[in-house]
Amino acid sequence: MREQIEHNRAGKPASGVEVHFAGLLLQACNAFEEQAEAAAEHDIAEALALRHHPGNVALADLTDRLLSRCEGLSGGIEGIPATERDARATGVLETWTKLKADGPADGPLGTWSYTRQLALTARDMIRALRERRTQQQSAVATFIGRPDLPPLAPDAG
Repeated sequence: MREQIEHNRAGKPASGVEVHFAGLLLQACNAFEEQAEAAAEHDIAEALALRHHPGNVALADLTDRLLSRCEGLSGGIEGIPATERDARATGVLETWTKLKADGPADGPLGTWSYTRQLALTARDMIRALRERRTQQQSAVATFIGRPDLPPLAPDAG
């Protein structure tokens, strides 16, 4: 490494590879988000496919997983500046706040209905996050990293 620095200081051109940072970072973040969304979609599908009561323990487990999924997804939506949130994102945050505050209703179908509502809320959160991600991907500016020089914007050509 020291030889490379001394070689560059001698006035000879630096060798290196240009790296597109924005694209790499966006891919890494998207992969992580998509993995979390896929796990949530599995639980959503399970909740919405219920036709018969699965038992109290199984329903409690599914409800707990959906609560965790909604909590994680809501963090992503809350990360969107309030001025940039669309109607879906704003509405789903309001629904999530109400669901957390109210909990399941009393009665034989209260817990089942609550689980279903959590699944619908998680589904809307995923849709809102995907719409936001699509907007960001189309608007991202690609900066090119260069060894020993500041990043270069693509239009600086």
